[in-house]
Amino acid sequence: MKTISFFRFALLGLAISTIGCKKDKDKDPDTFEADRQVAVDGNRADFESDDVSGLVEDIMNNSASTFARTSASNDTSFSYDCATVTVVKKGQNLTGNVTVNFGDGCTGRDGRLRKGISKWTFTDRLKIPNAVIVTTFQDYGVKKPTVEDFVMIDNSSSKTTRNIGAVESSQSMSLKRDIDMKMNLPDGISFTQKGTKNITVTGLSGDRWTRIHTVLAGSQLTGIDRKGRNYTWTATTDIVRKGECAKQGFYKPVSGILTMVNDAKTKVMDFGNGDCDGEVTVSVNGKERRTRW
Repeated sequence: MKTISFFRFALLGLAISTIGCKKDKDKDPDTFEADRQVAVDGNRADFESDDVSGLVEDIMNNSASTFARTSASNDTSFSYDCATVTVVKKGQNLTGNVTVNFGDGCTGRDGRLRKGISKWTFTDRLKIPNAVIVTTFQDYGVKKPTVEDFVMIDNSSSKTTRNIGAVESSQSMSLKRDIDMKMNLPDGISFTQKGTKNITVTGLSGDRWTRIHTVLAGSQLTGIDRKGRNYTWTATTDIVRKGECAKQGFYKPVSGILTMVNDAKTKVMDFGNGDCDGEVTVSVNGKERRTRW
């Protein structure tokens, strides 16, 4: 009888322990997706920065002869064909300026809805050595077709400088981009990036959709993620984005390895072998998953 009672108490203890473990597990669910989110946000901020820079290049190149375009309604760009573009020529001044106004919202032929204003000052087109372009935003937001809310990019700026490097040719150029960016997400959440990216752009004879942007290994950013945690972003190997993939709706890099460190965790993103497939391998403290975003 005592033996039976002992086993009853043992089974009861095991049950309580199991329930307790389950409750603890419920309190601490699989955090892989939460840890992955900082990488997703980082990629989004990175893309939006490159997206606006591509818009800058398009307008500057298409207005190269006069810098006097006042409307982009007939332009072939997928990004700003619905916006009002105002260009003030440099002339005898040190800089000129461009304002791209998307108003309360208009959809470009790339399917992305943009609103607000992106503006920049320039010393010259980026194809000119030592040219400098500084970009700022005013109530600027972007919304993908598949989501309901805008991502706002406010009180942010980037400075792009044309470098002279070994890769320079008629089809390629070296850039240095100094970024100070804040992405305001729905529900009062934000994500920031600050630092310098060294970039090589190739395919200059075509439009932005034929270009390939490569962030060179060693480029590094820091910031604060959506949970208020500090992080570092480092290009472990060259990270490649293709305009042709963005045109198809794949907005992430297509090759290269990126390492992010935050909350005492190391997150490694391997973007693949160059295919426009929307897939990435994410490793969090050695725990690896192949996923899409």
